[in-house]
Amino acid sequence: MPRGKYYPEELREEARRLRREGWSLGEIAAKLGPPKNTLTLWVREIELTPEQRGRLHKREVGWTERHRVLAGETNRQARLDRITVAKMQATVFLDALDDQRLVNQIAAAMLYLGEGAKGEGAFGFANSNPQIIRYWLHVLRASFLIDESKFRIQISSRADQNLEELMQYWTAVTGINQYIKGHVDARTEGIPTKRSDYKGVCKVHYYDVSIRRYLDALAHGLMERAVGAPA
Repeated sequence: MPRGKYYPEELREEARRLRREGWSLGEIAAKLGPPKNTLTLWVREIELTPEQRGRLHKREVGWTERHRVLAGETNRQARLDRITVAKMQATVFLDALDDQRLVNQIAAAMLYLGEGAKGEGAFGFANSNPQIIRYWLHVLRASFLIDESKFRIQISSRADQNLEELMQYWTAVTGINQYIKGHVDARTEGIPTKRSDYKGVCKVHYYDVSIRRYLDALAHGLMERAVGAPA
């Protein structure tokens, strides 16, 4: 039967001396070389003092915290790398699109399908994200002969917000200074907001149902070509 690796007695005695001084098995292994399971046999009869155990506990807690921070940073960087790859893939795809006008019309149709609303002689699109509102107006203005006088904006706000200030904000975002009376959500009275940058919800109305009919037909046509007509 093969024998295990031989370690000289001087090495064993040095390991025991370090252990009596309060070194951890990991520290001893790093300094002397033998694995921790071997060291455990050599020093098992040595009792650490409460102070030594406290030191080792603090070291273990510190190591765990450093490892947690390092792991968190590694995971964060990995996530950023994945986002970068996705952006590169999307850029390659967008660069390959030939007719931006058709792309804008499809984007407008799908946005309307997801967030649009029908009204009396008009259609609307609402969102709290100013960038999405900007994009919605961009695809409309880039795709159709738009009459700017047919636009209206309507603001829904929390009870603790200044509606006049929000109207000025959304006018700057949209370039539209014609309004429909806004709405204040009374349910939010006394409830603090979780978003310091929240500017309410802006609903953009456009008074031309011919564009709405086209967007609706385009969106449903795309769906039917992909998954078939509804049952």
